[in-house]
Formats: sequence, C-alpha cells, structure tokens
Amino acid sequence: MIDKPSGITSTEVVRVIKRFLGIKKIGHTGTLDPLATGLLILAVGKATRFSEYLLKQDKCYVVKGRFGLSSDTYDIDGNLKEVPCQEIKKEDLLKVLNNFKGEIEQVPPPYSAIRIKGKRAYELARKGEKVELKPRKIKIYSLKLISFNYPDFELEVCCSSGTYIRSLVYDIGRALGCAAVVTELRRTKVGKITIDKAISLSKLNRENIKEFLIPIDKLLDMPEMKISIDDGKKFRNGVKIKVNALDGLYKVFSADKFLGVGIVKSNLLKPEKVLS
Repeated sequence: MIDKPSGITSTEVVRVIKRFLGIKKIGHTGTLDPLATGLLILAVGKATRFSEYLLKQDKCYVVKGRFGLSSDTYDIDGNLKEVPCQEIKKEDLLKVLNNFKGEIEQVPPPYSAIRIKGKRAYELARKGEKVELKPRKIKIYSLKLISFNYPDFELEVCCSSGTYIRSLVYDIGRALGCAAVVTELRRTKVGKITIDKAISLSKLNRENIKEFLIPIDKLLDMPEMKISIDDGKKFRNGVKIKVNALDGLYKVFSADKFLGVGIVKSNLLKPEKVLS
C-alpha cells in the first residue's frame, strides 16, 4: 500500500516497485491521476488475480477545488482559463452539494482511461478529437464541506467505485453557474483500508520493500469460509462444493491456508479465483 506522491502516474509507481522487487507481474487496483496523492494499493505476483475485488470497492477522497477556472482536464494540470462568475455563498454551495448525494448519473471527464472503440479517451482528447462519453450511475455516500473561502473550497467525498472526482467538481461548478476545477486530490480510503496504513514511496527501497508486503487475503473485504482438506482439493480443481452459507463472495481457507475466492449460490460454493 503506497502513499502516492503528486506529479507521477500510477504506472510510474508500478515501475518503481517492479524495479525494487525484481518482479514483472505487478498492477495497481485503481489508478490515481498524476495530480492526485494518497492510497494506491498494488497487487504483486499471484495476488494480481484478486485485484479486481479491490478495484470494485468504495473509496473516500479529500479534494480541493477552485471556482472561476475551467480546464479541459477538469483540474489544474490542463489548459486553464479564467471564467467570470458571481461570487458564490456558502449556503448556496451547501444546497447544491445535497443534490449530489445518493445515486446520480455522472459523465466521466474527456481525459480518462475509458476505452472508446479500443482507444483510451485521453488519447483521443490529446489529439484534439471530440470525446463523447455516456453517463454512468454512481453513488455518493457522503459529501461534506470541510472549508470554504471563495473561490476555494475543500470537500470530503465517499463514493462508489467508478466515480470521477474531477467530474464531480466540474458538475458542482456547473450547478452553481460557475466553472470549477480540482486543485488538489487525495485518496484516503479504499474499502476498509485507510491511508494511515500506507507507506510513502520515498521511504521504500530494495532492502526494505518486502517488509511492507501484505498477504492478499488480509485486504479482501469479504467474509471467511473454512472448508475441509478434501473439499479444499476439490475447490482448487474448480469443483462446486455443498455448503451451508448465505449467498455471496467468500475468502476460502483450508487448513489455515488461503485458497482463493468463491461465490455461494443456493448453498453451492463455486470457485471464482483460485490461488495456484
């Protein structure tokens, strides 16, 4: 778990960790923009098979924004333009924030990693091509105003996976009749994992990095299921097993060893991702 610094991409962080560990198979579990800092969870080796479960988890951020500026990237890393607008009052901002809580539709920013006909949206945007992305449903669980001193504001956001904070700030500005951009962004939580568990990239090196590796089962936010050794062999071979459990995903163990993730439906445990 890395506390990513600003100014580098998530892919560049992965390259650094690959160099320290000498392992080729490493991936992140949810990218952060170069501007952003905070919690970046990397999956190493066989653990990459389970990264999708971390990718789908809810996330929390602290974001700083500024009214009166527009940008093609929706943040200060893009082409900035000043946009005149009337001064916004705190009570008006609070009213608008309430409209963004719960399930809403959001259009991702043009500069995003979403694929359009096989190409990333940001690749097309950089070429000057028009990028049209469809709105998608997201959930904003909480949206709190931390500070406000016009034109600057700071928010704490907890949201579903797939939420773009840059789009959220952009949409808040539009709702108030004024442009707005992200000036700082920090991811503070992924699922139940908080930023205080992360290590600064600057403190890692070849000698100490293995001290900070965590077994993947410790990070998966799902209930545990223990099965017998015989059933464990079946599970590893992809065989469904009869169990007495509620439907849903489980971390499966046998003889205190993590075997993988299974899904229960109608009292049948089906292997979904197995640790080889």
